[in-house]
Amino acid sequence: MNTQEMELQTLPYSVNKKKLTALYVASGMTERQIRDGINTIIADNRKLPSDKPVNVQNIWNCEFMEFVDTYGLPKGYKK
Repeated sequence: MNTQEMELQTLPYSVNKKKLTALYVASGMTERQIRDGINTIIADNRKLPSDKPVNVQNIWNCEFMEFVDTYGLPKGYKK
């Protein structure tokens, strides 16, 4: 194991939108990209109407994992 692997943090089990944004802004994504991506995933998973804004703070683990699978791991984290 090299030293870089030892410094990686374990990915949290679940996060809210604020924490998700903080994780991925540090990786180079914009807040708008992050919000649009997670809102699309939330709307699909929860069968929310497409004509209304997604007003959700907490993200389910399955939604978080789908986001990670789609956009990759944030910088400095491992699964």
